[in-house]
Amino acid sequence: MKYYLLVLIFQVLFNIFKVMEIKYTYENKLRLLLINSVYINLISLASVYWSLDLLFAGDWWVIPFYIGGSVVGKWIAMTQVENIRHNIYKLFGK
Repeated sequence: MKYYLLVLIFQVLFNIFKVMEIKYTYENKLRLLLINSVYINLISLASVYWSLDLLFAGDWWVIPFYIGGSVVGKWIAMTQVENIRHNIYKLFGK
C-alpha cells in the first residue's frame, strides 16, 4: 500500500510542478523555471520507476493511483495555486 501512496503523491507533485512550469514560462521567471525543472525531473523519475516496477510485477492496481494522482495534482494546481491572470481580470472587471 505504501508504494501506491508514493505513486499518488509523486503524481500529485509532478502535476503541480508541471502547471507551475507553464506559469513561470508565461511570467518569464527563468530562475524559478530552472529550479522547477529539476524538481519535475526528479519527481518524474521516481514516479515512473515505482509505477513501472509495480506493473512489471503484475500489480495493475497502481494504474488508478497513477491516474488519480495526476487528476488531483492538476485540480490542486488549477484551483489552489494563485492565478495572477484571473486576479487581474477580477480587478478590472469582466
